[in-house]
Amino acid sequence: MADKTALVVGAGSGIGRATALRLAQLGISTAVADLNAEAAADVAQEHHSLTTLGEVSWDATDPVACDQMLDEAVNVLGHVDHVISTVGWTAITPFLEETPEYWRRIIDVNLMSSIYLSAAAGRVLRERGGSIVLTSSEAGVVGTSGETVYSAAKAGVIALVKSLAREWARHGIRVNAVAPGITATPLLESQGGEALLNSIVRAVPLRRAGQPEEIAAALAFLALDDAGYITGQTLCVGGGLTMGS
Repeated sequence: MADKTALVVGAGSGIGRATALRLAQLGISTAVADLNAEAAADVAQEHHSLTTLGEVSWDATDPVACDQMLDEAVNVLGHVDHVISTVGWTAITPFLEETPEYWRRIIDVNLMSSIYLSAAAGRVLRERGGSIVLTSSEAGVVGTSGETVYSAAKAGVIALVKSLAREWARHGIRVNAVAPGITATPLLESQGGEALLNSIVRAVPLRRAGQPEEIAAALAFLALDDAGYITGQTLCVGGGLTMGS
């Protein structure tokens, strides 16, 4: 895989960081991007196969920035084979206590970023093929109390993946998603920490939260050649909380 390259967006912490490190350990030249430029730089220091796209704060909710991000990735890496987005954000709040401004932010971060990044990635990948892997959520599969609009946005990511996979198959572009369940990330800690975690994992058949590295393994698998005959799929990685037929 020495000639393969990847871009991981949202790589500054949690699942994104773990994904970038996994790709690097597999020998893939990987560029990391994040809204937090300092965090991305710190991740890039962890493995020689990682690099940043300059000291830039990349905002995936800005379509112009997404185009610039992909262009810069091509400049840095020479070409791009795989684009993985782990961008996401939520807060657990009752639906009727939320504001339209909050809904807009949730949709921008969790759905529009995937649309903008996919458009930018498709423009770059359609000449040589490749893969796009987006991050949905099990909330987008079954819905979640306290995360209504987040669930709707993540469900939108699943529909986006299916549609793009059909439209871009002729270009040799595979499009898939991973839907994490409860995962021990800094975002989860900021939302309620151990008490919230304990209350949720009781519903998980494996009786524990996932680790970022476990989600990263699924993201990397779908991106790389081992999944070369898989497209339009959403892989749930949540300890059995949701089970397909």
